[in-house]
Amino acid sequence: MTRRDFIPLLLSAPAQRHARIVRRITAWPANGQPIDSSALTIKVEGKPARIVRTRGADAPLLLLIVSDLTGDLTLADAARQALLAEIEKLPPSAWIGLLRVQDGLQVLLDPTPDRAAAAAALNALAITGRANLLDSLEPACILASSILHKTGVRTAVLCVTDSNIYNYREDYTNPVINYSDSRDLSRRFPEALIREKTAKVASSLAELDAPVFATHLAFLRDRLNEAYQTGLQQMMQATGGEALFARAQTEIAPMIAGAVSRLNAMWAIDIEIPPDTPRSFTVELASPGLQINYRSRFAMRSRKRE
Repeated sequence: MTRRDFIPLLLSAPAQRHARIVRRITAWPANGQPIDSSALTIKVEGKPARIVRTRGADAPLLLLIVSDLTGDLTLADAARQALLAEIEKLPPSAWIGLLRVQDGLQVLLDPTPDRAAAAAALNALAITGRANLLDSLEPACILASSILHKTGVRTAVLCVTDSNIYNYREDYTNPVINYSDSRDLSRRFPEALIREKTAKVASSLAELDAPVFATHLAFLRDRLNEAYQTGLQQMMQATGGEALFARAQTEIAPMIAGAVSRLNAMWAIDIEIPPDTPRSFTVELASPGLQINYRSRFAMRSRKRE
């Protein structure tokens, strides 16, 4: 993956000087009211934690759009037009980046506030190749989380995909069956490889902090694709995000509009994690008189990510 043009952005803010662990909670007030940061209380595993900073819905946003489009050109064009319309609605302080996952994660557009450049990149987006979201999602999220921690800006990932489990280069539809073992469950559970892969990716994403939403253009009802789509939801939820599915072409535009609007409305709350916190931990976020939807489950980052 090429990161050459991201390096100045990553280096534009100084690294943390102290050996502390700071994690980001993404949150949305249920009734749309602003969050009073002075009234917030944070607990990690039931113990009070310190708020490092908050970024409200009016703060700058960096939105990385990840394209995994390989199928029906009609559906892909509907998604393209919806994205173009929603990007135009974002405030001037929003920056847009575009990445493509076929043949490995590729940067097609460095983050920019230039709407004309974003529109040109989306219009030039090729709809070819094989699905690759399962292998490219983690590096995309690592990149987003790196930017998030270096700059403190509100950062999110939006995946736009029509991925079909049968269109992956790696065959997730044919688990190896041990015919000498009558107890081999792969005979009865052909989706075992899919579940194993999506659970592994979800576990990795729980270590990262950028929320991820996936908008899937074509909900599929066969057994293996249903397992795959359940896995997409599991992976998105691990980041505090959500997977959304269109069952008809007419649902694509409102689905993408809802995802972009929700990401633009998110609050970013950075907290300091107490040193004795276990590897997997929960967070409680509260404010008197205000119902808040937020990411509550995290995993400590591996050394390889530090």
